[in-house]
Amino acid sequence: MIRVILVEDHKIMLASLAALLDKYDHIEVVAEVNSAKELFTFLEDDPKADVIIADVMMPKMDGIEMLTELKQKNVKIPVVLLSMLEDEKHSSAAFLAGANAYLSKNVEVEELLFAIGTVLKGKRYFASELGINILERYHKQLKNFGAENSQNISFSERELSVLKLIAEGKTNQQIADDLFLSRRTVEGIRQSILDRTGAKNTAALIKFAIFKGYIAS
Repeated sequence: MIRVILVEDHKIMLASLAALLDKYDHIEVVAEVNSAKELFTFLEDDPKADVIIADVMMPKMDGIEMLTELKQKNVKIPVVLLSMLEDEKHSSAAFLAGANAYLSKNVEVEELLFAIGTVLKGKRYFASELGINILERYHKQLKNFGAENSQNISFSERELSVLKLIAEGKTNQQIADDLFLSRRTVEGIRQSILDRTGAKNTAALIKFAIFKGYIAS
């Protein structure tokens, strides 16, 4: 039996989700609460629960803030977040805060059940549709980046050496030490590379260099 706590501020959504899960013999909804505050109150009695399913967007304390609080309280119950926010910003913030799964509220019940089973095995789960959408956006951005930077640029051996060390995350001083150059020389080479490629920052420069094959990914 999988014991579930539901956290959702919309009462109709909460009741619907509870009724949906109650149809499955191997799942028991042990609590239905309307806020993170109510969840913490319920958890004070140390209930037997296997997973928390919570909304992301809730008033006063949202799902991501709730995750942080759970971590501070040393609550080990895995959390599955449901959200209407289908973007990488919120999903990545959720996982960084400690979410075990992130699903769209439009997900089919079969995928929700699969996500629950996955997190109970100690793994993380990201909704397949959200993952595909993010990959498609990334692919589109990559194509646009390639179109904007289609012209090949000829770099000198010294410039390529600096570029590779930049990609390794080294500072100007570290690059200078490795290549037996002055820091000012390295700074000049870095700025020259940025100007020639049109990259606005180091991250964009590395992306350009990988896309064009100047450095390995």
